[in-house]
Amino acid sequence: MSLAITGLGMVSSVGYDVVSSCAAIRCRMALPVPLGLQVVASGDQPGVESVVGFPIQGLTEGFVGLGLHALLVQEAIQDLCGYSRLTGEGPLFWENTALFLGISGARTLEQELLAEQLQESLLPVVVRRSGLGFSQGLQKVIAGGHVSVLAAMAEAADAIATGHVQRALIVGVDSLTSDLAALEWLDLKGRLKTPERAVGFMPGEAAVAVLVEDPVMARRCGARMEAYVEALQVGGSGRAVPSMRLVEPLEGTLARATRIGDVYGDLNGDASRASEWGTFLARFPPDSVLAGAQGHWPAMSLGDTGAASGGVSIAVATRSFVRKYAREDEILVWSRSDEGEVASGLLVRR
Repeated sequence: MSLAITGLGMVSSVGYDVVSSCAAIRCRMALPVPLGLQVVASGDQPGVESVVGFPIQGLTEGFVGLGLHALLVQEAIQDLCGYSRLTGEGPLFWENTALFLGISGARTLEQELLAEQLQESLLPVVVRRSGLGFSQGLQKVIAGGHVSVLAAMAEAADAIATGHVQRALIVGVDSLTSDLAALEWLDLKGRLKTPERAVGFMPGEAAVAVLVEDPVMARRCGARMEAYVEALQVGGSGRAVPSMRLVEPLEGTLARATRIGDVYGDLNGDASRASEWGTFLARFPPDSVLAGAQGHWPAMSLGDTGAASGGVSIAVATRSFVRKYAREDEILVWSRSDEGEVASGLLVRR
């Protein structure tokens, strides 16, 4: 089923709203700062240096755990309501809106308590703070990490198609910058970019909100439609060959495409993701639908934003249609979780 994107909201290290964030990402702005983790550094002046990341300065200082995630979600939803002029909508609008909340599971043993808190308590906190009156039976947490937002869109498409809901609000939120124990574990696993390790990712944090509706109903209601989402695919984790994880979901999405002008994906500095993307590209002939497509990797500006990353790609891609710098009428968006699951979709200019 095709979905219309009728609302966007974002808070990131380069902007407190979706318009500023997407503009900054487009011009490749980045605001990296030292984090609390220090590692050994050799070179000209041996000693210790801080791992660098992308916290949201001026907003998240002093917040951790459940409180931090709730703050980020609240900011993203408020931005979406302002962006889409939904501040005056009545309670019936939100009662007929499903709420999907995308988060990451525990990355370490120490994070299991936090993961449990997010699973059980984040949704009630978000609903209470937003004051939007979501129906109790139309709320769901998806702990899919990087693929959470696109996976939630696939579920939302099914729910809207069957008439269970009229629209869906999908929020992805994550922070890799504030948990020192998690940073230490990632460093021990060799996954962080450090002064001694050029290959790895830099931690980030963000929250993104996306409102999707049935295009026919959205047009009838005069909603602000800015793009369509089609050909959503989720899978890949069960493939025997890790380097081929991207193949099946992305080929399923591209089977619906005519000409891709831009690709927004999940490359974050991790060598395995780059290898998988390269393997996927090698399968396509020079005259394929991807011929001439330009790659965009939001992690260059925000670092790895985990469960928010898919939403970041969707927001930036949608804004490229609005601001008319998209190269073609179709954009490929893909995400890959740390566990190997892959999700992809096609954004189409309305």
